[in-house]
Amino acid sequence: MLKRLLFYAGADRSSIKRIRPKIRKANCTMVCVLSATAALLIGIALRKSFSAPGLEQNRMVYIFGLVLSILILSLSFVARKHDWMVIPLMLLADAVYYSYGIFIGAFTDPGGKTVTFMVILILMSITFIKPPINIISATVFYDVAFIICCTINKTDPILSVDLTDAAIFGVLGMVSGIMINRMKIRGYISEEQLKEISRIDQLTDVRNRNAYEFDLLSIPEKCKKTLACVYIDVNGLHELNNSKGHEAGDEMLKFVAKQAKRTFAEGYVYRIGGDEFVVFAPDMTDDVEQLVNVLTEGIEKRGYHVAIGYATARFRHYLIEDLVKTAELRMFQDKNKFYKDIAAREARGGH
Repeated sequence: MLKRLLFYAGADRSSIKRIRPKIRKANCTMVCVLSATAALLIGIALRKSFSAPGLEQNRMVYIFGLVLSILILSLSFVARKHDWMVIPLMLLADAVYYSYGIFIGAFTDPGGKTVTFMVILILMSITFIKPPINIISATVFYDVAFIICCTINKTDPILSVDLTDAAIFGVLGMVSGIMINRMKIRGYISEEQLKEISRIDQLTDVRNRNAYEFDLLSIPEKCKKTLACVYIDVNGLHELNNSKGHEAGDEMLKFVAKQAKRTFAEGYVYRIGGDEFVVFAPDMTDDVEQLVNVLTEGIEKRGYHVAIGYATARFRHYLIEDLVKTAELRMFQDKNKFYKDIAAREARGGH
């Protein structure tokens, strides 16, 4: 329980894994916004340091903060295309702005009360979305560094005030950071769950038409070698609904969907119509025809019948719409053959 609170903000690991791309994107945006705002404000302070009395002693710190803020801002644009850069950038931002507050408060003005570092203690705790253990570690580390620097460079009564404020704002920063991050993470998880619900067929528990339309262009990105498309049409659904009721028809659809998911375990199964399913199978190592036969046999053992067409193409040598059309055409051919066979059997039985 404690591990879950410290590392996943109370959520489960699988939920955090699903929203990780959103977290990375949000953190990258916050790095950009934070560094741009810091560069603007520090730039204004630097300019004032040449005219306003009392600020000239901070000039070198302003230059340090401005240069590094511009560097972080530049890197944040690169990080949009390279996810691995986001966490190092967050760590760099922490180091730069906490250090900026420490230098302003403990070195450039040892005779004055520190305000900047106290603000940064709160700001940096709530800016990025990260595990509570990281918020606690960063806050404690830089707060202790600030206390040590103040102890070396400051004297009472200013020292006592700053040490007390550092302890108070450090705790406030940790608590507010953990609570706000937890709310953000819960919001992302709820958003992802709602999105998932909107893309799942409630009857068969496979992806629905919305998901199919949304995923159609991204499916090729999930394969490196080949992509197989299997088009399934359930035969006799209308007749079963009329003869035994819609519950019987629903059971047939659920069984077909379950068999498709089981047969193409690594694929993506969609219900795109009342009795139609599409399966995409990237980089299939097994023979697609063999799997289709396994699927057909499993369904027919239950007394149901399906028409199936499939097509396979090499990566980058096809349009996915054409692949689906080819599989659909072959499904229609299989469906026509099924009904012709029925008609032939009935004709022979009639004679």
